[in-house]
Amino acid sequence: MKKILIIIFVSVLVFSRCSTAESIDNKALKVVSQFNSKCPMMIDQETRMDGIEIKNGNTIVYKYTLINLFASKVDTAKFNLALRPGIINTIKTNAELDELKRIKSSFEYYYKDREDKFIYSFLITPEDYNDQTP
Repeated sequence: MKKILIIIFVSVLVFSRCSTAESIDNKALKVVSQFNSKCPMMIDQETRMDGIEIKNGNTIVYKYTLINLFASKVDTAKFNLALRPGIINTIKTNAELDELKRIKSSFEYYYKDREDKFIYSFLITPEDYNDQTP
């Protein structure tokens, strides 16, 4: 949970300058670039944040490396079940993300292993965080 709170905190810092336009503007791209200049950064003992990017105009992509894991050892179904619900709940309940939610941003989480091999990626869409179930 601590990792999720740090992720959301970083998100708020990075995207607090988003305009009210229906997609993320050039100022936000500059903020992302400045943030990325500080990456990679350790989030916890297992997770390194490699950076953030914006794709398709309105999707925020968080890129992580799980530095102590090998992709071949990860049960992706369990991985998804462990992370996805908490992240969705944090997005739903964090008022500081309201502007990103208002413009219907999506949030993508991309994970790779210590050897730079893809582990798993999932996308949180407006349909996910606007769903009223807890």
